[in-house]
Amino acid sequence: MFWRSNNDQSKRMSNFYPKGLKIDFCTVPSLESAGSKTIELGYCGATKWAFAVEKKEEKLSVALNCSPSESCLSKFENWSVEADVMVQVQNQKIPEKGLTASGFSIPFDREGDGHNWNYSFDKINEKNGFVRNGSVMFQINIGINEIKEIYSGDFVDFSVPQEDDSDVVLLVGDRKFHVSKQVLSTHSPVFKAMFHGNFNESVMNEIPMNNVDLNAFHIFLQYIYMAPIEICDENVSQLILMGDQFGVKKLVRECENFLLRPDVDEKDAIALAVFHSLDRVLCEKITSKTVEQLKSWVQGQPLPPAAAALLKQKLGTDTEKNLKSDDLEKKSVEKENSPKAENVHHETSSTSSSDSTSDSDSDSDSDV
Repeated sequence: MFWRSNNDQSKRMSNFYPKGLKIDFCTVPSLESAGSKTIELGYCGATKWAFAVEKKEEKLSVALNCSPSESCLSKFENWSVEADVMVQVQNQKIPEKGLTASGFSIPFDREGDGHNWNYSFDKINEKNGFVRNGSVMFQINIGINEIKEIYSGDFVDFSVPQEDDSDVVLLVGDRKFHVSKQVLSTHSPVFKAMFHGNFNESVMNEIPMNNVDLNAFHIFLQYIYMAPIEICDENVSQLILMGDQFGVKKLVRECENFLLRPDVDEKDAIALAVFHSLDRVLCEKITSKTVEQLKSWVQGQPLPPAAAALLKQKLGTDTEKNLKSDDLEKKSVEKENSPKAENVHHETSSTSSSDSTSDSDSDSDSDV
């Protein structure tokens, strides 16, 4: 099963679910015999998730709810999200005995008000290790396969031609975006080559955009047209992908600045920087950390070239210092314990003894 745990789980899952991945651990209190709770899981891509739990005697029912995030606007009433989900009830006595329920390609949409997946577990009690002091622990995995018709704020309506400002149509699936070649070419070298280079697209009135996510592309076009798009946790990954794909360095730079803000969760920022190979973000994070922090932080993480070189240099310098310090200490100990040192000590003692005897003789002569 895809969700099974191993050392490369997070990296494989990030690659497999570029439209959104969420792994949560949560504890639901006060569920001794009966009760219900709803936990807000937060954001995943352009979506927001909630987890509902209801317990009756030894039966535990769980459900996942999905909706467009607050900064997103459902332009069409047929928005939908397709996701793989997993919920595991953790055994608090024997961790490997947890109970797991999975669903693949589950549709979450407006018609079902986002409530499209639920499951019931039996024999959830304290004796079996699933309840401790009235609390139940869960691991929840959400991997988004597809997002349809969820948009992030409209500044320009691309669904209709703009007067004197639209001379080409970009197709993402069956959705049409009426745009200006000049506007896109000014901001993107990729579009400039597409529209004005020696390519078939330069003479086409409608151009299919392959390997492009509809929601991400819509946000990207809004940005190109100077819309007041706010970079946030929900869209930063999509904007980095679009900036990279179409060569808009300014957009990538703004996303990097967002990830470097002190109010952004550092763990999430580092994970995104590693996933998108953002050398600048990683280098600044490495520079700001102590060697001890870096030793645990980078364990098992594949880093882009500049960050990897800086990390090696910082850890190597510290290791070299420690080796020199240990070497000096070792040489000092060896010097103290060497035969030559013992002879010098012995000779010094003998000299001191001789000097003492001479002093004593001199005293005797003086008395006489």
